[in-house]
Amino acid sequence: MTSNTRVVVTGAGLAGVRLARRLGEPGLSAALAGDEEHTPYNRVLLTEVLAGRYTPRSSR
Repeated sequence: MTSNTRVVVTGAGLAGVRLARRLGEPGLSAALAGDEEHTPYNRVLLTEVLAGRYTPRSSR
């Protein structure tokens, strides 16, 4: 990618957020587009959060 490259990541789930963060390096710009009203969370750990073994904050 060249300097000042802009990328749009469609999907604001955990994978989309991780990709946008990785693309947020110098010379790159990433925009995140998603439809969820809640902040992204780790769906794999959802059962553990509901069981009380993790807090909702630790699953992000």
